[in-house]
Amino acid sequence: MSLWSENDYDYVPEDGYDDDGSDAHEPDRRAGNFPPVTRSGAAPAPDYYDDEDDEPQKEPRSMRWLVGGLLAAVLIVGLIFAVTNLGSLFKSAPQTEATPGASAPPSAATQPSTGKPTQSTAPAAGPPAIEGITRQGNFDFASTYDGDLGKASDGNAASYWSDMEFATEDWGGLAPEGVPLVVKLKSPSKVSSITLNQLGASGGSITVFTNDRPSLDGAKQVGTNSFTSPDLTMPLAEPVTAQYVIVSIKNLPKLAAPKTRFGYGLRLAEIKVQ
Repeated sequence: MSLWSENDYDYVPEDGYDDDGSDAHEPDRRAGNFPPVTRSGAAPAPDYYDDEDDEPQKEPRSMRWLVGGLLAAVLIVGLIFAVTNLGSLFKSAPQTEATPGASAPPSAATQPSTGKPTQSTAPAAGPPAIEGITRQGNFDFASTYDGDLGKASDGNAASYWSDMEFATEDWGGLAPEGVPLVVKLKSPSKVSSITLNQLGASGGSITVFTNDRPSLDGAKQVGTNSFTSPDLTMPLAEPVTAQYVIVSIKNLPKLAAPKTRFGYGLRLAEIKVQ
């Protein structure tokens, strides 16, 4: 129901103008004369929407087919790779067939010997040659005669070590443990015997050792004896390779012609190592 009557829309003054002087034929702009679309509460037709309000277009089917095809190809490649690797796990290693008449190469243990001797890395032992003689022990009295020790290996049987004479055979009680003379060889050599040459005495007690160093510590005892003649030779039970021969004089022999009233001493002329 309108607020205006139908006559309000149909009335036109005879002179063509309204009371306020406006043109009566001009369309009435009052609220009742607006187009029906403005007076109704209905929503505008779809044609009134702009392009911006259109729904987004769906992706073409060709794109979906392309993505699906790529995924299928990746799955097929992965399946082939897995089947190939699984198959290789169950394959046994190929067995080498032996050729008739063929034999394996001989091992090192069964190879024939060439007859050549195996070379040793150890230096060859040369003939014994004395380099020098020294004395050991705390025996200050004997130091006066240490300069004569070289006479015991000079090859001269008339020269000797030494002129010391004592009242008792244990070096007069000054060296109860004995006096060691260390014979150094020029190089490690095979020793089979030791010969001591002395002048005018008999008896006493002599012990011989071999070692690879100038010490009784760790030395090997190879013989013991006493003077019964000018030459005392002590053969070894078996040859020994050494660089040091130690002659330990525990007890002195009795001199046949002492120079003093003391009758014990040693005139050691030569030491020979064979």
